[in-house]
Amino acid sequence: MKNTKRLLQNGIKIIPAFFIFINAPCLAADRDTSLRTDLNFNYTINEQFQSISYIFIQADKNISNYDYLEWATGLNYQTPLAWLSFLFYYQQGFSKVEPDNWLLEQRPSINMSTSATFYHFKISNQIRYEYRFTPDWNDYRIKNTLGISRPDIFLQPYIGWELYYENRDKAVMLNRIKIGIIKNIDKNISFGSYFRVDFSNIDHEWEWTRQLIGIQLTLKH
Repeated sequence: MKNTKRLLQNGIKIIPAFFIFINAPCLAADRDTSLRTDLNFNYTINEQFQSISYIFIQADKNISNYDYLEWATGLNYQTPLAWLSFLFYYQQGFSKVEPDNWLLEQRPSINMSTSATFYHFKISNQIRYEYRFTPDWNDYRIKNTLGISRPDIFLQPYIGWELYYENRDKAVMLNRIKIGIIKNIDKNISFGSYFRVDFSNIDHEWEWTRQLIGIQLTLKH
């Protein structure tokens, strides 16, 4: 009971700490600060198939301009192997370049997900092959996402690492590190918050270009 109470107290302290961190003057000097809201919807069809959808909005330019919107829908197939599944996705991203001008990017993709549990830590990895259709060019991208979490405790902490390989640049162009917590409200609803830092490949040098605070809500059926 004492451990649960201490964990709850520490978890509650994490969220305001995120906001204090992103407002530190040393961070705002030469990199952007963003706010993102994630809404996720998962519907279990049967033991093999699950419908997965999401929509999120993002405010950039130091959380002053809502300039990006993305939605996706997909079908996840759970193979007979408990550690292996495949996800077929279709995504659309809308970027605001002017107040009344939004550019559309379409991204169909196929994803392979694997997972394993070691000493209560869940380790998951997803590799995604997606093709990007933009107004100016079309090409493919490979994204790899590695995550480590503890889904068995009251406030579920996790850490993730995302890597993006852009074929049009013939190089890895983006790395992201994310830490967060998730709380299951009940079997159908979960809520969480996370902090993310982005490192971009600019002229063959890695630069910290963005910090982002995220709030996420997931509905399951």
